[in-house]
Amino acid sequence: MVLADESRQLRAARNQSLFREVNERIEGLNEGFGVILPMGEWVCECADEGCVERMDLTVEEYEAIRQHPNRFPVLPGHEQLDVEWVVERHERYVVVSKLDKAGELAREHDPRADRR
Repeated sequence: MVLADESRQLRAARNQSLFREVNERIEGLNEGFGVILPMGEWVCECADEGCVERMDLTVEEYEAIRQHPNRFPVLPGHEQLDVEWVVERHERYVVVSKLDKAGELAREHDPRADRR
């Protein structure tokens, strides 16, 4: 595997951290509807700045990913192996983890950092 240069890795981590913040806000809506709709709709947190696709996750699946501040859920095929590695594969989504300094940046921008 050939890794992207550090600036690309950091750009990808910033983008994914932004989508993570959007999903943190969406989580409240998904929790509210969770009683009648077991599957919530989330924004793909891939490194592609132009991606606006949605993916289905349960609140429990989302919470399991959020236990690790440098992991992001993305749609299958949206993983970018030059800036991240795949840690889990599921039918509806893939979980990726940031590398090196990009992983540090993702942890620093974790909206839940003050709760850990």
